Amino acid sequence: MSRQHYGQIAALEFFDPPEMDFPDIVEEFDIASQRLAPQLRRLTWDGEDIALIDRDAVRIALGWLPGQDRDQPSYLVLAVGPRNTKRTITLDPEAYEMLTRRLVERVRGYLPFDAVLHGAANRPIGSALLDMTFELLSGCANDATERRRQTPRARPSRPRREKDTGQSSEGPKYTIPEDAVDAQLAIPDASLPMRLTIITFGLTLFLHVPPLGAALLAYTTLREAQPLLT
Repeated sequence: MSRQHYGQIAALEFFDPPEMDFPDIVEEFDIASQRLAPQLRRLTWDGEDIALIDRDAVRIALGWLPGQDRDQPSYLVLAVGPRNTKRTITLDPEAYEMLTRRLVERVRGYLPFDAVLHGAANRPIGSALLDMTFELLSGCANDATERRRQTPRARPSRPRREKDTGQSSEGPKYTIPEDAVDAQLAIPDASLPMRLTIITFGLTLFLHVPPLGAALLAYTTLREAQPLLT
């Protein structure tokens, strides 16, 4: 019995809300994916936070999870897979993975994000998959906010005033890394409670979506959890 492939899923993390509204993002995806479907072209909304784009044998599911607080990140979740898992006409699993990476790269071109987690979907691409991902991401964000409020923050020092030399010395606060697709963060170091929250969320996510959870745990061990292991 061969293993059934449902496609790929990715969660893009934004600490600064993007300038585009979610309907505009969906419209951008809808226009960009028109070349995939010479026959079937359909866009279905499930509420205001989930949109399903069907193109022949391909389905692209988009979901938006806004941060409930100023300290919480927002997430753009996208999943790519077969439109109908019961049909025999589907693409190769590697094709869905490649398409997902291309879509992530396209988003980074006009909506710079801070991090991305991606892996194989464990169920058909649709609203149920995105709702489950929303619940996991929302639970992690709430715990992170509470722990950040309990952690005292150091008062930032006032920058020294420099003389005007005719050229601006102000540079970007941070740069989006070239390998952001592989879940690299471009944010300040997290506090100890925040790292513990990330590890706990990674274990929970691993139980529900093993590929996505494994990616988060591997990233956390290499980057965020490094001070805990030394």
